[in-house]
Amino acid sequence: MSIVLHGGSLLAIAVFYFKTLLGFLKKDQLHLLTMVVIATIPAAVAGLLLKKSGLIDLLFGDMLSLAMGFLITASVLRLTGKEKLRAKSETDLKEISLRQAITVGLAQAVAIIPGISRSGSTIAAGILSGIKFEAAATFSFLLALPVIAGALLLEMLDMFKTGFQIAPFTLPQLITAFAVSAFCSFASLILLVKIIRKKKLSFFSWYLFLLGAGIMIWQIISINKG
Repeated sequence: MSIVLHGGSLLAIAVFYFKTLLGFLKKDQLHLLTMVVIATIPAAVAGLLLKKSGLIDLLFGDMLSLAMGFLITASVLRLTGKEKLRAKSETDLKEISLRQAITVGLAQAVAIIPGISRSGSTIAAGILSGIKFEAAATFSFLLALPVIAGALLLEMLDMFKTGFQIAPFTLPQLITAFAVSAFCSFASLILLVKIIRKKKLSFFSWYLFLLGAGIMIWQIISINKG
């Protein structure tokens, strides 16, 4: 099922940023394409190392780590609202520097940790490094395309080993899941971009603070009961 949901998200991002992606065919967009490739490398390397070592299973098995991830993301999002912490320069999408691309790429690699939002951390990293708010969001979601595509490829390889079995889901269920995932992802992109244009990214931090604190309290109570 996860491969279907990832596919829906991939389609939504590709459609939403279709004009930007089409621009990669032009020579003047070579710099941006290069920055996207460079920024993708840290997460690709980190993901492969974690998968090969088996550490990724340990990361996703701890609820306290998940709660900490939510709290870290919330804290980073709060920082984007502090003008003094943002770099003075406001870089446009086509002018993203190597330093900024590496910064965003490292944030994406860290976001492999459960609870740390990939989009939230990469957009925040871009904004704090001096990229304009909307340009940081666009760059973040351009980075999502190879990441999601890579995850899809790995899942397809795993499915190939098992003979592409789709049980217990039926084909209509998978099609419905794909459509819902694509629609929700596209709607979320529209809402997120509107919020980012108003420079209100820190708005999401309150939800994550509450969610992280709630999980921590629940885990502490469960441990004490046990």
